[in-house]
Amino acid sequence: MDSWGTNVVSLSFAGRTNGDTYRVLAAYSNTVLTVTGQVVTVQSWGPPAIVTKTNETLTVPLTNGVPFDIILDGPVQFQANQPIQVAHFGNGNYFDYLTNSEGVVGECDPCEILLPPVGHWLETNIVVTLTNDLPNQVIGDFDENFLNLIVPQPATTNTVVDGQTVAATNFTAIGISGYYGAQIAVTNSGPHTVSSSQPVDVEAYGWGLQDAYSYLGDIVK
Repeated sequence: MDSWGTNVVSLSFAGRTNGDTYRVLAAYSNTVLTVTGQVVTVQSWGPPAIVTKTNETLTVPLTNGVPFDIILDGPVQFQANQPIQVAHFGNGNYFDYLTNSEGVVGECDPCEILLPPVGHWLETNIVVTLTNDLPNQVIGDFDENFLNLIVPQPATTNTVVDGQTVAATNFTAIGISGYYGAQIAVTNSGPHTVSSSQPVDVEAYGWGLQDAYSYLGDIVK
């Protein structure tokens, strides 16, 4: 539990329309969790799911070993009075019934990333996206690939992906946490270098026909 913390910020996966699922675990009982973001309530599972979204701040008591699940869309912050671990899940393609760039239904599949708390990020990260350029490839062809970047506000003007500065206008405030997030589409496979003047959280992920991948690009103890 050395890598757990009390402040976790996140941004939804790009391309999804009905939000993502988050699961929170507490290291100790009697943990008080505060969740700030856009809460998704499922009215019908569809496909696609019919949902309502409401900006809310929730206070939730947590017991050690008992997960708390919630669906959220957009920027979100988890704060607790004791250490927590937060998992970020992309839901199945029927949840929002995505189509790919050619209009084929069935883009994406479930995926998961364990989120590090703030203060456990690196200033330079190298990640690999899994774009597949093989001809006639269908299943496993990740035709949409993204990086989620989260930085402190002062770093929104000097965060760089593959030698190109990310426009500050790409960043969205994550509530009043002081952190900002950006969803960056990447079109080529292979390694990508992300650097910033301050530690930056990097999540790499991609969608394909009935397929998905996601992983965390950085963490320090």
